[in-house]
Amino acid sequence: MRDITIEEKPGTVGVTVYEWSKYPPSSVLAGQHRKKYLDQFRTWEEALDSYPEGIVTGYNPPAEVPRQAPPGYYAGNGGFYNAGEYWSEEDY
Repeated sequence: MRDITIEEKPGTVGVTVYEWSKYPPSSVLAGQHRKKYLDQFRTWEEALDSYPEGIVTGYNPPAEVPRQAPPGYYAGNGGFYNAGEYWSEEDY
């Protein structure tokens, strides 16, 4: 079962459909809430026809990304410093 919302952001035209879930374990945002764009429509009725399981809500801003890096992000054995790319002075 997917969590689908149909939202109207203030100051915009039409409504937008989003899917809510959590980032997978492979993500640096693992376990945090994720708001994923699915589609956009001119009216609520059109959106509900395409996504009948959608919940009509007001605008829900996406979750804030914390300023604190996840555990191990700066560790010497991976994370930020080992993204699979290696550079040397000859690369410039």
